[in-house]
Amino acid sequence: MIDEMRSFLPEEVETLVFDVSQHVRPKQLKIELQAAIDGLDGTCEVILMGYGLCSNAVLGLSSKSSRLVMPRMHDCIGVFLGSQQEYMSEMTREPAFFLTQGYIRGYQSDGSGPLTDFDRIAVRYGEERANRLIGRMMSAYKRLVYIKTAQADDVESDRAYAHTMAERFHMRYEERSGTSELLRRMIAGDWNEDDFVVVQPGQEVRLEQFWS
Repeated sequence: MIDEMRSFLPEEVETLVFDVSQHVRPKQLKIELQAAIDGLDGTCEVILMGYGLCSNAVLGLSSKSSRLVMPRMHDCIGVFLGSQQEYMSEMTREPAFFLTQGYIRGYQSDGSGPLTDFDRIAVRYGEERANRLIGRMMSAYKRLVYIKTAQADDVESDRAYAHTMAERFHMRYEERSGTSELLRRMIAGDWNEDDFVVVQPGQEVRLEQFWS
């Protein structure tokens, strides 16, 4: 979410960026996030986190002296759809794999993502094994949805990547406009309990904070 967040952040605000590939390693992601929080302890009143529940990676995180604030989302894609309800509505209608410019650039920069994983396995072991390992996993998704935010640039490059992934894994390509309004509100300090989790110093992020 960092590119979308930066468009609302004052220049003097410090930012830390983590590889998007860590989403598939939530235990390691939790360790890295806690280490980053510990490193900021005592230097700021609030730490804004561009993560939802994200496979429980944020559970148990705490800061001794800073408030932790994050979107109240089970999956961070919900941030770009505008709400948790909209995300659940999309997934209930028909399972979808979502891409944003941030995800695409993250996959390309750290050599991760289903498309890269498929190609890596196919080169080493052949397409049959790649289909068994990656294709089978992706078969749960019927659609690939590219979410275009107002901050996105070079959208045609995004579309080319998204179309390639859709064709590779036999998904129907769709595109929809996204929103960064929740990120704007988080940065502005507009933290209502319906949309944000606010954790006070000394407390831990709890699962029940993400459920109604």
